[in-house]
Amino acid sequence: MSGTDLFRTGRDTQLHSVAAVWESAGFPPASALRHAEICLTLAGHDDRDRLIAAMWANHGFPPADAVQRAEICLILAAPTPSAGTRNRKRKKEAK
Repeated sequence: MSGTDLFRTGRDTQLHSVAAVWESAGFPPASALRHAEICLTLAGHDDRDRLIAAMWANHGFPPADAVQRAEICLILAAPTPSAGTRNRKRKKEAK
């Protein structure tokens, strides 16, 4: 599997995990996926917590709930080390 394939697989997993949070809140799958894409895009922004919480608040969620849901989305959107990175770490440690 190439590095691009690993990235795509990781990104797809993140996208579907975040979309599941939106779906569990009652959003239809297409809308949940669109909101998840926005969350993943905002995950790299300096003000990500406030921006994603504002998305939830704009949909009528109370502030505390919006913040909690934003935190969940950001945790799920966090990048995980790829298999290649883990293997390189193991090789370094073995030396």
